[in-house]
Amino acid sequence: MSPRHPYPTRSSDLHFAGSLASSSNSNESPTNNGDTFNMWWPSSHFNLRPALSERVSEFVKRNAVANATAGHGGGQTAIIDALEFSRRLGVYYNIACILFPLGVFVVRKAAGRIKKHRKAQRKNSRDATERDTVAYKTGNVEVSVVETASTASSSSASSAIIPAEVDSDESKPLLQNSTPKLSWYTLLYRRFKGFMTYQRPNDARGRVVPHNSILIINQLFFWSSVFLSIYKIYYPLDTANNSPLRFFLLADRWGIIFAMNQPLNFILAAKTSPIKYLTGWSYEEHLIVHRMVATMSHVASLIHFAGMYVVYRMFIARTGQTFLSVLSRPDILFGVISFVAFWIFGLTSVDEFRAKAYEVFLATHISFATIAMVFLYLHHPSARVYVVLSFAIWALDRLVYRAYNKRWAADAVVQVLDESTVKVTIKNFAGSKKWKWEPAGHIFLTVPGWNRFQAHPFTILTPPVGYDLEGNKIEDGKDKDMVLIIRKLKGFTEALFDMGDEQGRLKVVIDGPYGSEHARSSLKECTKSLFIAGGSGIAVVWPLMCEMIRKEMDKNQRGKGGKRRKIVLVWIVHHEHHLKWIEGDLEKLEEVKRTLPREFEIEVRKFITRGANGRRPDLRSEVTRVVEDEEGVRLAGRTGVLVCGPDAMMREVRTVGRDLLWEGKDVEILAEKFGW
Repeated sequence: MSPRHPYPTRSSDLHFAGSLASSSNSNESPTNNGDTFNMWWPSSHFNLRPALSERVSEFVKRNAVANATAGHGGGQTAIIDALEFSRRLGVYYNIACILFPLGVFVVRKAAGRIKKHRKAQRKNSRDATERDTVAYKTGNVEVSVVETASTASSSSASSAIIPAEVDSDESKPLLQNSTPKLSWYTLLYRRFKGFMTYQRPNDARGRVVPHNSILIINQLFFWSSVFLSIYKIYYPLDTANNSPLRFFLLADRWGIIFAMNQPLNFILAAKTSPIKYLTGWSYEEHLIVHRMVATMSHVASLIHFAGMYVVYRMFIARTGQTFLSVLSRPDILFGVISFVAFWIFGLTSVDEFRAKAYEVFLATHISFATIAMVFLYLHHPSARVYVVLSFAIWALDRLVYRAYNKRWAADAVVQVLDESTVKVTIKNFAGSKKWKWEPAGHIFLTVPGWNRFQAHPFTILTPPVGYDLEGNKIEDGKDKDMVLIIRKLKGFTEALFDMGDEQGRLKVVIDGPYGSEHARSSLKECTKSLFIAGGSGIAVVWPLMCEMIRKEMDKNQRGKGGKRRKIVLVWIVHHEHHLKWIEGDLEKLEEVKRTLPREFEIEVRKFITRGANGRRPDLRSEVTRVVEDEEGVRLAGRTGVLVCGPDAMMREVRTVGRDLLWEGKDVEILAEKFGW
């Protein structure tokens, strides 16, 4: 096996049968006998002299011959099987750990879309039947059918009359206040859904534990990786095999897993990731999976690094070479640099560090990730295809799509609202057809006058044109300001706050907008919608709520309104003056409510937690009140609960949702979390 070409084609004669039978000396050079041993070895770390006195393929064969001579013939077969499996590991790993899990969610989302499409077709067909029943034409004469009550004397005539409204959903109760009996499989599904929705309390270190669905995905990904790393090496167990060689294979296989994780890591980190749209994951779920893959990469790199040191102690130290002399070899030195760089930007990515020093996190994340990938490319030939693919994903996302289609210069006005909040108004951002955003979208804000390399994420408070309460249309092209509500912390936000004290105007660069369709598409299927916002979480909740009200406004204007819906907003703030953030919008909402049908119920509940009369709401009772229709219009159907705020608030809402689903209630819990 040539050092320059560590991946020769597998020989068809990979066994040792001829050489083992003719060789009586375990130290005989394997190249002297007549068999062909073109062994593929996954690592080139020790393929070059003088790391070992011979090539790894020859080293492995010599040990296999020694085992066979000693009466352990099964050992050499196990080593070859493990080597061959490592050669195909890329196929197995990508199918078992990446393509199959993603495929499940893609199929799930596709099935949901097909179901919605069929439901819409049935509704359109039903509406067409009703229109044809009410009025139809015969030649040039229009004939209308007048519905009459059925009596005993006119049963034949009334039987031909089709009612104006036909509800094809036979599962709905005949009486509005009655409760339909659930089938066992529906109850079982809702209980399973409740279990997957549940979020456990924080761990002993105070870290947030993701809800069960993402937690299970993380665990399956981790243990699948562990299984593939030991398969054919330690499982099935072969006690006749050479233990040091087993460890050599294990350490090297974890290095392969680390390299294969990088394209997935990059595509999950991309702002325009196709996985988000294919699977239907929310932004929160997408971010958690990205962190899980990054954590798995750190585990793999650590095992690989530590394992290679143990390999040095097993095989190389006895030759008299020092560890420093081995580290000075170019391929190993490049691997060490990649390992250190990867761990530096990993440690600076933890929640605590990112919250305190976002600028440092961003700088180290980009710079050290680049260093790690460059030296990973130089470290080993088998990693190069994954490094090239990772950089291609980054280039498409960052350079092609984001820099060309998602980056704009704009004028902004900064205004201080209170002791800890600043309002940034980006002027006339909706004036161009390209400059548009979706409800609950977010942008990355850069101030070139301070630092053009700092881009900070903020959620857009303003509903876009066509989705607000103003009544203007998307095609009107009306100029509209984009408003951001930013809490004062340290660094960039503190500088914005100081700028607002001076009534500052500044030039900004916008990267975005970005967003997720998960919450919007889920709420469309809900008859009742409960929006829960904690403080600045109103920036996520308010645009989505306005979109639902705006759709009813448009239907009412076309004479197609009147469908029973209920929308409730629960907004929890620390101080009363925080309510002024959207004071004008709430006043506009009161005006709109008077123009909508009575069947469309809108309720706003505000809670102030600090001050003389401060109190915290009972979220369990708030959610239960809407789900069970304890007040107002009583409606059947699904209840969507969207929550955005502190982790404790979202965990409490998830717990309530789990309990309601366990009882058989039709609830959809949606959580949107700040975090990039």
